[in-house]
Amino acid sequence: MEATFMTELEKEYGELLKTGKIQLIEKVKKLTSKQFSYSTPHYFIGNIRSRLALITFSSNKEYLCKGNAPIDFESYQYKSQKLGENFLDLENEKEFESIYSSDIRMFNYLKPFNTIRFDGDSITKNLKKLTTEKLELGLVPYPSPDFGEKDFMVNYNACKPFVERVLNGVIAYPRQYVVFIGSCFNNILEEYVEESESFRFLLTSPNYPNQKFITHFTRITLNYNHRRVIAGIAESFCDENLDSIMLEKYGQESVAIINRGFLLSNPLWKQS
Repeated sequence: MEATFMTELEKEYGELLKTGKIQLIEKVKKLTSKQFSYSTPHYFIGNIRSRLALITFSSNKEYLCKGNAPIDFESYQYKSQKLGENFLDLENEKEFESIYSSDIRMFNYLKPFNTIRFDGDSITKNLKKLTTEKLELGLVPYPSPDFGEKDFMVNYNACKPFVERVLNGVIAYPRQYVVFIGSCFNNILEEYVEESESFRFLLTSPNYPNQKFITHFTRITLNYNHRRVIAGIAESFCDENLDSIMLEKYGQESVAIINRGFLLSNPLWKQS
């Protein structure tokens, strides 16, 4: 399955290099009147064989959009796998935290998954390790300033190949954890969801005394290409109310729910 996934990527990337555009993207552009950038596609970042696969709707991180796309697929594949070694080299702490804020959030969330051996308290080393060792798949690999979930769902039939591509990436290699980031995936994956359990629980932090935040996480069983995959949808990951402490707790609950070892120390209710 890995060979199939990479062959599909190589074919599309070859189309981009040959024609300067992608037929699928051009079709979506025509239907939605939205803009996409061909300069820096983000099909995947990190280790294609990772036990931990994360799927985001798109990746518009500014630091990923520097420069032009590699001149051939082999170079693109190498750059995507080694991205953690090429970036994350700022000495100014405030600038570092500003540019890599979303990566720091991801680091705090993923610590409880225990699939990556982090290096003490060095956030720079840990982010490099995280970027290199996890697998991150972008549902819409071409950055867009205005294309969103609503556009995707209204034009679902045209956008369905995006879903099939990331699912091929997920099943390309055995995974211990598969997590879709964002509530948008409840609608996007509906066609492939065989079972679903939604959980709602409270998180607290000493940084916000006397406050409790409601968070959501859904455990799903996907059925795709005759394969069943246990996964999660982290609906509350993007909630900016969650600080680093709550994000780590949210990660703990996510792991417990996926593994059916429910922690849920502050459950409101569980919905099947």
